[in-house]
Amino acid sequence: MKTEPVTAETEYEKNPELKKEDIAELRSWMKSQPHLPIVNDEQLILFHHSCYFNLEATKSCIEVYYTTRTNTPEFFHNRDLTRPELKKGLEVLEYGCFPVKDPHGYQIIFHRLKVFEPKHYVFNDGVKLLSMAIDACLQVEGTVPGYVFLFDMSGVKFGHITRLSISSLRKFFLYIQEGMPVRLKAIHILNTQPVIDKILLLVKPFMKKELYQLIHFHREGHMEEVYKSLPKSCLPSDFGGDLPSISNLHESYCEWMEKLQSSFKVEEEYRVDEKKRLSRKGSKKGCPEPEPDLRTLELD
Repeated sequence: MKTEPVTAETEYEKNPELKKEDIAELRSWMKSQPHLPIVNDEQLILFHHSCYFNLEATKSCIEVYYTTRTNTPEFFHNRDLTRPELKKGLEVLEYGCFPVKDPHGYQIIFHRLKVFEPKHYVFNDGVKLLSMAIDACLQVEGTVPGYVFLFDMSGVKFGHITRLSISSLRKFFLYIQEGMPVRLKAIHILNTQPVIDKILLLVKPFMKKELYQLIHFHREGHMEEVYKSLPKSCLPSDFGGDLPSISNLHESYCEWMEKLQSSFKVEEEYRVDEKKRLSRKGSKKGCPEPEPDLRTLELD
């Protein structure tokens, strides 16, 4: 898998709708917000592309992205794969950034339990590893038409629910809906278990209608439904696909992430400085003002 970061020049070639003057305007706006870090054009392009080139939506996304990453250390700090908790997380969970995109050019991110005992599952570490997978794809692939999340529920039971916290769920859904710089196109949940109803009861209060509409549930033994959206050419052999097994893909994923380790350390330097945030009437320091929902998720 690639490890070299994508360049702004490549992005302009890929995206005819992308305008250099828009990126210049975003850079000027960020400089007017002293609490925000100064980032490169490649990062600004990711934000702008994820918001379908809407400037005001992009500014909102940037604000949520950096504020959330600063104020949620349990997800976005100490992203070092040599740390004991993340090494264990990679033993309990399996991940993959599939090497073959779907027919629409969407990047597929995979996640499932490897160890089924709930006592070994740590939600915050799982989210941290998932965010690292997405960040790695963004760094080396740059903009892509969309992302698809593929989650396998095999082994999920009620004990896993008891290890979730309302606070962590709220932060997680805020980030993926308002701050994650990708065009999320679909979430496929495979091998759904009876416990899914209890999970939905817990998480739906934090989900916007647009996000819920992206979710597709597939019961065990119903892979033909999945193939209508994700053909065998972009799925692992465990699901009847042409790619290597999930265990092999996970091993490759871990090796790839280790090669990108230095980039995760550098990323942690880009955080909000709350002492420099300009006070705004009616807003609390450290919290972005409530804004209209400008980020729209395009449904296929």
